[in-house]
Amino acid sequence: MTIEETAMVRKMILVGLWCIQTNPSDRPSMSKVIEMLEGNIEALQIPPKPFLSSPPRSPVEESSTY
Repeated sequence: MTIEETAMVRKMILVGLWCIQTNPSDRPSMSKVIEMLEGNIEALQIPPKPFLSSPPRSPVEESSTY
């Protein structure tokens, strides 16, 4: 993979991480996404670490069988 290809992959990953933020207000608008994709990778910030967890399960759900 060339340096340019590596930079493009990194840019797409960063933009993708911004787009899947849990809090909708943290997600970029489509115009901002285009700006991020067309811009310089050095200008992109790393998005905040998302808080990912499963919702708590009730004892009824845990004991049921299918």
